[in-house]
Amino acid sequence: MATLVLSAVGASVGASIGGGILGLSSAVIGRAVGAVAGSLIDQRILGGGAQPVETGRIDRFRVTGASEGAAMARLYGRMRVGGQVIWATKFMETSTQTRAGKGQPKTTTFSYTTSLAIALCEGPINGIGRIWADGTEIAPTDLSLRLYHGHMDQLPDPRISAVEGADNTPAYRGTAYVVIEDLDLGPYGNRVPQFSFEVIRNDPARDDTFAGAVQAVAMIPGTGEYALSDTPVALRYSYADEGTQNENTPSGQSDFLTALDQLNTELPRVTSVSLVVSWFGDDLRAGQCKVQPKVEQTAFDAPDQPWRAGGITRSAAATVPRVGGSPIYGGTPSDAAVISAIRTIRARGQEVMFYPFILMDQLADNTLPNPWTGQAGQPPLPWRGRITTSLAPGQPGTTDGTAAARAEVAAFFGTATPAHFTRTGERVHYTGPNEWSLRRFILHYAHLCAAAGGVDSFCISSEMVALTQVRDDIGFPAVSALMALAADVRSILGPDTLITYAADWSEYHGYQPLGTGDKLFHLDPLWAHEDIDFIGIDNYMPLSDWRDGDSHLDAQAGAIYNLDYLTANVAGGEMYDWFYHSPEARDAQIRTAITDGYDQPWMWRVKDILGWWSHAHFDRVDGAQGPQSPWLPRSKPIRFTEIGCAAIDKGTNQPNKFLDPKSSESALPYYSNGLRDDFIQLQYLRALNRHFADPSQNPTSEIYDGPMVEMDYAHVWAWDARPYPWLPARGDLWSDGANYDRGHWLNGRAGGQALAAVADQICTDAGLSANTDALWGMVQGYAMDRIETGRAALQPLMLAHGFDAVDRDGALHLITRHGRPIATREMDDLVAHDAPALVRTRLPEAELAGQVRVAFVAAGGDFSIGGAEATLADTPRDTVSTSDLPLLMSRADATRAAERWLLESRLAREVATFTLPPSDAWLRVGDVLTLAGDDYRIDQLERAEALGITATRTSRSLFLPHDAVEDIPQPAAFAPPMPVAATFLDLPSETGPSFAVALTSATWPGEVAIHAGPPLVELARSAAPAVVGETLNDLSAARAGIWDRGPALRVRLVSGTLASHLPEALLSGANLAAIGDGTSDIWEVFQFAEAALVAPNEYALSLRLRGQGGSDGVMPPVWPAGSRFVLLDNRLTPLDVPRGVSRDWHWGPVQRPMSDRTWRQANRAFTGVGLRPYAPCHLRVSDTAVTWQRRTRSGGDSWDGIDVPLGEERELYRLRMYQSGALLREVMLDTPAFAYPAAMRAADGAGVTVEVAQMSQVFGAGPALVGAI
Repeated sequence: MATLVLSAVGASVGASIGGGILGLSSAVIGRAVGAVAGSLIDQRILGGGAQPVETGRIDRFRVTGASEGAAMARLYGRMRVGGQVIWATKFMETSTQTRAGKGQPKTTTFSYTTSLAIALCEGPINGIGRIWADGTEIAPTDLSLRLYHGHMDQLPDPRISAVEGADNTPAYRGTAYVVIEDLDLGPYGNRVPQFSFEVIRNDPARDDTFAGAVQAVAMIPGTGEYALSDTPVALRYSYADEGTQNENTPSGQSDFLTALDQLNTELPRVTSVSLVVSWFGDDLRAGQCKVQPKVEQTAFDAPDQPWRAGGITRSAAATVPRVGGSPIYGGTPSDAAVISAIRTIRARGQEVMFYPFILMDQLADNTLPNPWTGQAGQPPLPWRGRITTSLAPGQPGTTDGTAAARAEVAAFFGTATPAHFTRTGERVHYTGPNEWSLRRFILHYAHLCAAAGGVDSFCISSEMVALTQVRDDIGFPAVSALMALAADVRSILGPDTLITYAADWSEYHGYQPLGTGDKLFHLDPLWAHEDIDFIGIDNYMPLSDWRDGDSHLDAQAGAIYNLDYLTANVAGGEMYDWFYHSPEARDAQIRTAITDGYDQPWMWRVKDILGWWSHAHFDRVDGAQGPQSPWLPRSKPIRFTEIGCAAIDKGTNQPNKFLDPKSSESALPYYSNGLRDDFIQLQYLRALNRHFADPSQNPTSEIYDGPMVEMDYAHVWAWDARPYPWLPARGDLWSDGANYDRGHWLNGRAGGQALAAVADQICTDAGLSANTDALWGMVQGYAMDRIETGRAALQPLMLAHGFDAVDRDGALHLITRHGRPIATREMDDLVAHDAPALVRTRLPEAELAGQVRVAFVAAGGDFSIGGAEATLADTPRDTVSTSDLPLLMSRADATRAAERWLLESRLAREVATFTLPPSDAWLRVGDVLTLAGDDYRIDQLERAEALGITATRTSRSLFLPHDAVEDIPQPAAFAPPMPVAATFLDLPSETGPSFAVALTSATWPGEVAIHAGPPLVELARSAAPAVVGETLNDLSAARAGIWDRGPALRVRLVSGTLASHLPEALLSGANLAAIGDGTSDIWEVFQFAEAALVAPNEYALSLRLRGQGGSDGVMPPVWPAGSRFVLLDNRLTPLDVPRGVSRDWHWGPVQRPMSDRTWRQANRAFTGVGLRPYAPCHLRVSDTAVTWQRRTRSGGDSWDGIDVPLGEERELYRLRMYQSGALLREVMLDTPAFAYPAAMRAADGAGVTVEVAQMSQVFGAGPALVGAI
């Protein structure tokens, strides 16, 4: 717990409290020698009248309490909380009986349930995300849970009312709480576990939260074969070995559903989702580029949802290129996954815009001719907007402007028509030309969207900038082709689907050929086309031209975050008022004004959306105005099919830039230092919203009675279908996770809100009105678990973010510290009285802390408590100051805060007291002055005949952003339970029927239950997997009773191990195993002495005893490779069921319900092989008879007695004789002999085969002994 010493309100007007009302004028953190628990802000630095305030407690244990009168937690953003139990029922007891196996006694098990309500925090909240029980994350679907958001009009819970009575049930209005019904306490030791919940609390009515700023999103990544599936899908690698493709969290759902739940909770205003689906292009030359679906691999598929897209199956698909053994992208989403995603999103009341996306997959070592240079080697993973003619316009030898260019464009678009596609249910078939083209791509998905029940809007393509600018001898062939494509899509999707082309922001406005003053409105025929319903723009226009320092032209805005500055640049600044004519001009900020001799500057202003939309368009060629284009002013609305800004320093300088080391397009925004900056991402969105909320900037059309720009459909790039925090944490699954920190992702950031929003709410709750116009930063999460004053609530934020609270003209201002001097004064400027003009006071070295340690809640992972520290190299490290910040932070941010505190503590031990003349009365508390060469921040100011000032030494360098080591906290390891394979065994036994099941899985899910019916009842449970595998080579038949020294049998196990044993141990039953086809009752039981590990999970089994337990009678000539192998040990699960009765079997993880995909079922009856007689032996044929020797299935091991026991009710044999496959005779005999006189033999002739089987009164005939006569 941090202890902060804060001063009281000063007596004079404008006096600050520690450098600002509620604030810290410096950070002399710690002055106790040795390890200090708690941080002390030095009283002398803060000013007179200081008094300590405790603040900043972290809830390290997150214990669910049950204390009456406990404080209601309040949180902002995202945080994990334990809560307080506010209601519970008594435990309810239930008993069940089970039997472990045949002949075993019944066991009675008692289980207990309860229902309870847990208060989470002050409401209203957006919702809850993840849930933990006793520290282990569980699926929300594991609980029967209802959430009350804490609204003031919420009603009482029906379960509580049913138990307590309606008159005794409060609604807990203003309190966010959950009710958990009938909680099974068994998994938790028959007690209520310690629950904790991820709670998201943002106000979607505020524009300074992502929840309020975002109304539509683009759903990426556009790849991943099952990334869009609403059901978990697993690939099958081999028997009992499956690998999940889209269930990588403990939520109990597919990744897509988990991410969609997060979206709906964190961004509740989102009403439209752009569904991105990718095919792959392989060449920047349009005439050679194939656009096709691809997969990650072709060897394995998903039995429950085999991959299919574009009319082909996995085996026919090309594969995504690989680097370092891993695919550079996920494969194209399967058609079934796309359909399920469309239906799921629309079922939640959100619109779907289908957005087909071309990803280029050329690798760095390619030798393809580069159309932009004429040299070999195209750039790796380029932007689709660079697809052009074989030699780009402007290159020597280009086909641009000729009929040959038209042919290249036509080859790229292809000749597929709507008639080449048919639909069978949800499957789209293609019967057209053998081509992978843009038309096949787009028309396939138009049909697929129709099969899904339709979409609300559909993009026929996007950002084909260079291609749409290609000219043939009569015009722009790609534009004409897009018009035809729009008409074809309309014929498939009908009039209810809105259709558009998503133009790049540099493309929508028109085309200015390089090196000319011409302007061609080349897309206008498309925009005016009857089948285009709105103008689609992927809008990444810059909103700033910011540089470091104070000398650049925009520095008067104070900070790049200044919302007025950014908003003014939506339709102003670069590309509106002026442009840079060269990179050198940009570096020097030599700006050229945008003008037009015809008084139509909007023609050249890419940002002048209003001018473009409002005016008729006339091409300008060689300075002459041409005929009017087809565009009708104000005739169609505009939708931003993409907007967004990366969370990176100066991201608004170039919002389209991103970092991806694999791509040639990877780049920092202009003048960016490359550090992460979530706040600029939010400010970008706020500026756009603010600008287009102004009716003068976004007028209503009299033609269609709607606004120019429909901001409800401004799709922010991007929300990922891979849920946070597993993306970015699971780098082993998704290689692009390393790009997350400074990328465009909203996942994981949307739960936060602006620092100004949090501070404003705290001040409002404290009855204060605060100006936060100059308060910058993001709060990912902040929790207060006790009643605190506004001052105490603000202090952790002030420590972490470095801002002051000052009284200016009677108003409270919260201002981010920057250390920039606003004036310079020398000694001659000071007013001298009786005392010296300048008094400087410096604390001794002993007052310094040499090390600062900060505890915080780590963002990402499982909200673990993190630690960061900073150390002064020249200060003893035994002076340590520690502080708790109940804030959700990254380690890098916490480290920067600790470093700033430590450095501030060194500078701030110097305090200056001086007097300035009345002419400086404009100065205010919090301002920074340069005095006699050093910088000081004004902490206290007394106004009389002159200005008496107390100031603390500071430096701008303290507040400059700097790099810090980023880490990616890992959530607890999770492997989803996979289905368990069951091998049913009907085995030989001396005691009668012996039924068992071998349950196994490469990823064992924990205890597995086996149910049978009807009616379904639990028969048994298995705590560990059986040792099961498949054979890798053939095993030929061999004689029973002697050592089989043939070639080793290779076995690949699903799990478990095998071991060698001495041969004599086999005689005691060691290494008993079964081999069979896995589906029938035909099993050979054998033993092996030697088991050599020859590869991972692979063994070579040799020195075998074959045909044990009488199974030699069913041994085939060859057990083929792929046969099932089962080790017969105590890991088998015995089954106590009657023989001959067909039963429905269900088995699966105990932790999952029977309806879960991990449960499997089969119908199976057991014949009772344990009752099956053995095959006779020693068949002999004499001149007059056929004889044999009886064998027994029980009691045959003793050497006592005259013969082995009969083992059956009576001795009976069935003898059959065949000739050339035809049955000659069948007789039943009660002795092991058949009279076969010479006359009968002569009558039968040659080639007679005899079969003898012992009969069982219960089982029937056993396996036959076969011989030739």
